[in-house]
Amino acid sequence: MLHIGAFRTALFSWLLARHTGGDFLLRIEDTDQNRQVPGSLENIIDSLLTMGLSYDEGPDKTSVAALPATYGTVRPELLLDSGGEYGPYFQSQRLARYNEVIAHLLETGAAYYAFETKEDLEAARAAAEAAKLPYRYDRKFRDYPLAEAQARVDAGEPHAIRFKMPLSGTIRTVDALRGPTDWDAETQDDFIIKKGDGFPPYHLASMVDDHDMAITHILRGEEWISSYPKHVCIFAAMGWDLPVFVHTPSVLGPDGKKLSKRHGALGVSEYIDQGFLRETLTNFLAITGWAPGDDTEIMPLDDIIRKFSIDGISVSPAIFDIEKMKWMNGQYIAKLSPERFGDLVLPFLIRAGLVSAAPTDVEKDYALRVALLEQTKGKLLADFPDLVGFLFGDLPEYVEKSVNKWLKREGVPAYLESLGARFVDMTDWNAAAIEVAVREVGAAHAREKGELVHPVRVAISGREVGPGLYEMIAVLGPERTRLRLTRALELARA
Repeated sequence: MLHIGAFRTALFSWLLARHTGGDFLLRIEDTDQNRQVPGSLENIIDSLLTMGLSYDEGPDKTSVAALPATYGTVRPELLLDSGGEYGPYFQSQRLARYNEVIAHLLETGAAYYAFETKEDLEAARAAAEAAKLPYRYDRKFRDYPLAEAQARVDAGEPHAIRFKMPLSGTIRTVDALRGPTDWDAETQDDFIIKKGDGFPPYHLASMVDDHDMAITHILRGEEWISSYPKHVCIFAAMGWDLPVFVHTPSVLGPDGKKLSKRHGALGVSEYIDQGFLRETLTNFLAITGWAPGDDTEIMPLDDIIRKFSIDGISVSPAIFDIEKMKWMNGQYIAKLSPERFGDLVLPFLIRAGLVSAAPTDVEKDYALRVALLEQTKGKLLADFPDLVGFLFGDLPEYVEKSVNKWLKREGVPAYLESLGARFVDMTDWNAAAIEVAVREVGAAHAREKGELVHPVRVAISGREVGPGLYEMIAVLGPERTRLRLTRALELARA
């Protein structure tokens, strides 16, 4: 599934493409067949599109239809009609091309067949560990005659294919953020470019794809820096020009440790389910490891695209602060138009059972007017059922402590009874008229300040805190207000 760290890197790639007028490609790197998770393909595509990261080339209807059933299903509307001129974009559908490149590397002496078994490699690794030495592959078959190796392969002997790394000298890599690095070739292993199951790993497949798909910039996590020498050597062995490599900073938890669920890190779709807006996620993650050159934090996506550049990406680890992201989400929620706010909050009210699964227009209208009372208070859309739940249904749940504190005071029953009678006679039901009524009745009962509003608030809502009193009563309407005042009088007199 698309987790938040991978999405951040994809976001940087997408922003760079949109800033420069380039193309953003979605490639599914599925050569590790053991790590397939049914449903993850649809999750990746759906998450990107939900977040507004449309791709210019990538999985299309034809290529997905050809996938094994183990990939699960993908809704057709998520897929491109035609993937692009450099497809297919599933690595599992590009094996013939990888085999062509591997054959060339074998023929030119840049790669070789290796016949160690899994047990052989595990024994060598255990021996190194016992001797308290770093494990290093012994290159046993590096100089094995190709014809003899081919005969063993043709006879069906299990094998892998390894790439020949330089044995001495230095390997220079250049990162767009960090500049050049010289690596001692003696620290490098001959790595596998074709596994025993016939699939190439990332080190080979992705480099071939990056060349074939005319990729200009490769943005990936900094955990790939140590593998960068391998990739440089693959490009050199094939005589290909190198793309620009950008290793983006890690995203860590507030404690400086690897980001995990205990820090609040979830998949993109899980954040949406919690009630984060896509504007929040893209904005927050954009500034998690990148800065626009000033102290601006809340930025519309168009501004982020306009300001984005590789130079603004930090080389230092970025901190994922879930509380700051919640604060930013509250800022975005507060600025939503009533129409969009209503569309976004309604599913959360339905999920909480406050609104029916197939609400009528009357229900929708009431739900919106109720939610708007607290629009500036919620940090997550999932907060709103708790913030406004007491305004649904005929009666709220009365907090005993609040009832004892405000409704059982001397003079309160008479005050509420007079207020109820005044409400019956009202022809204009709006916040301004309700405020006039409360103040006039309160004055007649010699009540002011807290003694004026708190008994009414508890009588109407069952609690001491909530939205503006007069606006709340206006939204509740005359009938609900009457029922609540009647129940409050019963409690006050009990």
